[in-house]
Amino acid sequence: MSIEFRLNGKDFCVGPSSVPIETSLNTFIRNHAHLSGTKFMCLEGGCGACVVNVSGPHPASGEIVSYAVNSCLFPIFACHGLDIVTVEGIGDERVGYHKTQKVLAHFNGTQCGYCSPGMVMNMYSLLQSKSGRVSMAEVENAFGGNICRCTGYRPILDAFKSLAHDAELGLKQKFACMDIEDLCSKSNRTCLGKCPITKKIDDKKGIHMSFIENKEWHKIYNLNEVFMILEKIVSKPYILVGGNTAHGVYRRSDKLQIFIDISSVDELRSHSLGSNLIVGANVSLTEFMTILSDAAGKNPSFLYCSELVNHIDLVANVPVRNTGTIAGNLCIKNQHNEFPSDLYLILETVGATLKITELNGNIMVVKPSEFIGLDMNKKLILSIIMPPIEPANTAFKSFKIMPRAQNAHAYVNGAFLMKFKEDHTTIDTVTICYGGINPTVSIL
Repeated sequence: MSIEFRLNGKDFCVGPSSVPIETSLNTFIRNHAHLSGTKFMCLEGGCGACVVNVSGPHPASGEIVSYAVNSCLFPIFACHGLDIVTVEGIGDERVGYHKTQKVLAHFNGTQCGYCSPGMVMNMYSLLQSKSGRVSMAEVENAFGGNICRCTGYRPILDAFKSLAHDAELGLKQKFACMDIEDLCSKSNRTCLGKCPITKKIDDKKGIHMSFIENKEWHKIYNLNEVFMILEKIVSKPYILVGGNTAHGVYRRSDKLQIFIDISSVDELRSHSLGSNLIVGANVSLTEFMTILSDAAGKNPSFLYCSELVNHIDLVANVPVRNTGTIAGNLCIKNQHNEFPSDLYLILETVGATLKITELNGNIMVVKPSEFIGLDMNKKLILSIIMPPIEPANTAFKSFKIMPRAQNAHAYVNGAFLMKFKEDHTTIDTVTICYGGINPTVSIL
């Protein structure tokens, strides 16, 4: 068996005889597709040199979503059914350059040029995800994970901010832009640079591939398949593959034999808002922020979710949050208690719980503080349950002390939830959580 995907409009089939199971998308792009525009440097998702654009159907809604990913972390075998675009795919001298390429050059936003493809693709992906309409604030926030060692960032940000709908007049005048639509390099027509996937893939058919050294890759689409595989492998070391961004923090073990791609399990990617806000465990951090914002706008009992969004916005960077999942972040904390997980901290403070299923079908609901001591072998986080909090008599705040304003782990982080009595002045109960003090969170 093999996986199928598109790269710059060209169909690819990749199987066990093509590349090793650990191959990243970046390695495939550079060494097998021979597209050298996409660079690599840190191999940890922190520098942005390897950013490419990925589009594909959302497992729960079926809607086509487009986002930036760090190709150095994204496994090639997780690309089944996806449409991938690199810097070569959005424009060149022959067919015409994309707006993001033109504006970066015009503003002198490149010097050595090594970071430029990643910068361009990050901006291209931002435009794709926002249907071409972005604000200056969104542009500035999107580049926390792109490092440039030459230009000092100002010309880069000025270039991309000139494409924002609220760009300052001086920026717009410096580069008299056409409409955001630009020449599509695939069809010679005006579009946002994105062409639809023409080859439809049966995205509900599981894939099982066998590699050397008794290694296996499984692509599955429902929870039953997960536990069928876990039961069959007995004691073989395995990993559940979501966004694979944890590999940038703690390198995965070389002893792993079974890779189970759960990124397309719709039960783990859905959410619902009722008396509680229930969010699938495999929802990406970017999508989680959107879900929390929507909940805060729809129900006053979830107004505190807006504060959570502000804190999650400080976690890693945009491409990492686009693929990194809630469960993935929490499982790093489970396996490495010293990891300063901001997500763990804020979920514990607001009283969120985790719904976990075992191989035998048993269901348990635990607090995050209980989860970090739990043996998760052959267990799976199903969802995160966010409780309502009455805004009239509560106050929630969280903080993160970090070496930089973006894209850094916390030195110390803290979150505080106070509930007041009916007089609104006397404290009834208080929850205080700190991270970075010791391997576990202190709760008072």
